[in-house]
Amino acid sequence: MRVTTKGRYALRAMINLALNSDDKPLSIKKITEVEDLSPIFLEQIFTKLKKYGLIRSIRGAGGGFLLAREAADISVKDILEAVEEGIRLTPCCASDTVLADKCVRLADCRATRFWNGANEYVMKYFESYSLARVIKEYDSVNSALLAGSA
Repeated sequence: MRVTTKGRYALRAMINLALNSDDKPLSIKKITEVEDLSPIFLEQIFTKLKKYGLIRSIRGAGGGFLLAREAADISVKDILEAVEEGIRLTPCCASDTVLADKCVRLADCRATRFWNGANEYVMKYFESYSLARVIKEYDSVNSALLAGSA
C-alpha cells in the first residue's frame, strides 16, 4: 500500500487548517506558503475534500477554507478516502469489486482472505486516528523532545 502525494498533502493541509483557522478562513495561498505545496495541486485536493464534506469554503474578501467538522470528528481514513482513488494493500482486496473482478484467481486464491484482513486492519488504524489525535500526539512527542534537550 502506498499513500500518494495527494494523500500526504491532504493530511498536511488539514492539520494546518485545524491548527490555524480559529474560526477564520484560511486561503490556499497562506496554506501553500506555510506547507510549501503547489497552489494548483492544493486546489484540486481541496475540491475533493470539500465534495467529501471535510472542509467548507467562504467566498469574498477574507474568504478561504475552514474545517466542516471538528478535528476530533475527522479521521485520517476520511481524509485519504476523500482524495485517493481507493486505498487498498493489493488490487485483489474485495472492497473494490471492479478490480477484484479482474483477478482470474480470486475464487481459488488462498491469499485473498489474508490480504483482505490486512487491508481491513490498516483501514481501522487510519479510522482510529482523528485529525485532533494526530496533532496531539505530534505535540506531545515534540514537547518530550524539547524537555529532553533542556
